[in-house]
Amino acid sequence: MSNASRFWWLPLALLLSACQQAPVAPTDFTRADQIQRWEMSGKLGYRTADDGGSASFDWQQAPRYGEIRFSGPLGFGSAELTWQPGMARLETSQGEWQARTPGELAWHLTGFWLPVSALEYWSRGLVWPGAPAQSEENDDGRLSQLSQLGWDLEFDRYETVGRVALPHRIKARQGADSFTLLIREWQPLPSQP
Repeated sequence: MSNASRFWWLPLALLLSACQQAPVAPTDFTRADQIQRWEMSGKLGYRTADDGGSASFDWQQAPRYGEIRFSGPLGFGSAELTWQPGMARLETSQGEWQARTPGELAWHLTGFWLPVSALEYWSRGLVWPGAPAQSEENDDGRLSQLSQLGWDLEFDRYETVGRVALPHRIKARQGADSFTLLIREWQPLPSQP
């Protein structure tokens, strides 16, 4: 059999792949709410009345699935928090826990309820639609202050990624508890076709 006859299917495969709808590229986003999938990395610092700490993180997010890998001095060495609708799991060197939401499990890491579901929105500079909120915008129309779920948040640093300005530092306080999310790298991902 000749090489030409062995690969008869190749032109057909190329034609079919060209006919598929191209996914949206990260540079095509013009608003933060268009970003549904992303990767980001940075540092999470937190403080409670009795404790405090920090950790580096790598976060991958899709519309129905999330994963955050923590490393550093959280007392666990490293930890992985994953979730999907109705189920979340935290794995550390000290054990494994499961709950309905990732926020319930984040307590094992920080000692307070960290609203991970809301952070999916806050990290993009958006108000979480799941609870009432009071917000203020800066002169550029970007979220600068937010009170939601008992947290008072300050968005004081944005950087442009592609064509969208995204937060790179968020400070949050709730009574004696506080955290700072410092995002070093933001990578919006193409939407699925």
